Amino acid sequence: MGKNQRKAHHSVEFKLKVVQDILENNRSVAQVAEEIGVHRDTVNNWRKAYLLNGKEGLINSRSVNQTKKAKENKEIQELKKQLKEKELENEILKKFQAFLKENE
Repeated sequence: MGKNQRKAHHSVEFKLKVVQDILENNRSVAQVAEEIGVHRDTVNNWRKAYLLNGKEGLINSRSVNQTKKAKENKEIQELKKQLKEKELENEILKKFQAFLKENE
């Protein structure tokens, strides 16, 4: 793969149609791969994944992991924000408590 090329990510629906075409129409992986412009090993991997795990086998785990990481990062940022707010509240309460003790 050249420097300016990047891997294409195909949807689960696209992969499913390709695999179903192979299985239902008894077509060769190589023939279908050539028609859609995807390497035959990739298409064969889709077929194997589908046969092992059904439609779920066609889900790109990298995409799922990236989405999961993004959600986790957002949650972490929100928790950090809440923590800072609580720390600030505690500081204010400590100062107020000290003020009350001074004025007794």
